[in-house]
Amino acid sequence: MKPLLRAHGRPLPSAPAPGPQDGAVSLRDASVVELVWMEELRQHLRAPGADLRSVGYLSSLFDAYCRAWHRAPASDRWDPDYLVSALGVCLGDVLVRQCSSSRWQVVADEPRTTVAVRNDLFRRTFFPVDAVARRWLTAELGWMPGFVTSTGALLQRGALRTLAAEQR
Repeated sequence: MKPLLRAHGRPLPSAPAPGPQDGAVSLRDASVVELVWMEELRQHLRAPGADLRSVGYLSSLFDAYCRAWHRAPASDRWDPDYLVSALGVCLGDVLVRQCSSSRWQVVADEPRTTVAVRNDLFRRTFFPVDAVARRWLTAELGWMPGFVTSTGALLQRGALRTLAAEQR
């Protein structure tokens, strides 16, 4: 399995990736094993008072861990892959709840499990774990609320285009 923070080839997470019908990414439903893995990642972040559905909470958690990791001497830094994956899955959960036609999928035929949030209705695919990993590497803090807002705006524009096309 490739380390998450050292193997990125996805488009920038602020822009949605092309969908499977665009030929760029082949997606499939997550297996039971992958769904259990995602739940284990969520469990890693659960604590009394933790609200994993809150973008504000997830953002503050990301900022605190990322800041601590980047401030630590390189010899004292832990491997952040598991934490980055956990934050990415919880961020993806927020995106799925934001639009009822969105769902979790997995990139097919890839050496490591790469999860994606897919919305077929609006032909949008988002890679929330990659979004977290890229921001982690650059120590970008406070980005998560804006990411969720811009993602919602992309889905809303897609919804308006779909409604307009149906009314013609």
